[in-house]
Amino acid sequence: MTRIHMASWMGLVPISLVVLTCLTFIVSYIIAVARDDVNAVFPYISDTGSERPESCIFGQFLNITAWLALCTMFFHYKAVEAIVGDINEDLWIRRLNRLSMVVGVCSCIGCSMVANFQEGTMVETVHFTGAALTFGMGIIYCFLQTALSYQMYPCFLDIAVCRVRYTISVAALVITVITVGSGIIAFHKWNTEQHTIRQKLRWTTGEPGYEAHVISAIGEWLTALVFFTFFLTYVKELNKFRLEVKAKPVIQPLNGSYGILIDSSNERTRLIL
Repeated sequence: MTRIHMASWMGLVPISLVVLTCLTFIVSYIIAVARDDVNAVFPYISDTGSERPESCIFGQFLNITAWLALCTMFFHYKAVEAIVGDINEDLWIRRLNRLSMVVGVCSCIGCSMVANFQEGTMVETVHFTGAALTFGMGIIYCFLQTALSYQMYPCFLDIAVCRVRYTISVAALVITVITVGSGIIAFHKWNTEQHTIRQKLRWTTGEPGYEAHVISAIGEWLTALVFFTFFLTYVKELNKFRLEVKAKPVIQPLNGSYGILIDSSNERTRLIL
């Protein structure tokens, strides 16, 4: 049997997403700690990007991260569409695929909101709304994709991939619940005393709710890493596909206001939803 190897760059997109996300968090953290803007012991991710200049780096690269996440989701969406084609029996898979894409877009928009509206400013509410969209919709996206994976087993996916995605989804959900719960407790206790905005970024031992804050901060870092790690399960899958974007004229001639309509019914797969 002859094996055919075709190079595909699509698997590099989720890898770039995870690498850039880690670099964004690490660089912002190093600068924030070096400038004494945050406490070195487990600050919230957003706290490391609240003050300048780290806020500029955090916002810029997190916007790129949101774009890469959107590209990864779209590439996977098109890959599933290419697999199921127009088979009537796969109607449920196509609907689930489209629903997860819509949810994923909402998560990416939330990530961009987190990047552009920093914590500790007049638009802090928008920042927290974006965080809720990022993690909330992100986790829903993971579960929808997990359900989609099981629907595509055993014809198109291995059971190991399904189980890995299920494990990541459950882990992200559990850690998020712990993060939100401990965060609510931490700020409830912290608000029993008067604090400045700068003190909010520099929690210290002995302050009310410090222990719950540490648990919440650790949980936030773990949730982000687990959530973005989900995309690494796409690498092997996307490497088996090649995405092509074709431009095709709809009228001729092109140099006039009026022309003859060209039939474009040969296009089987649409580029957008």
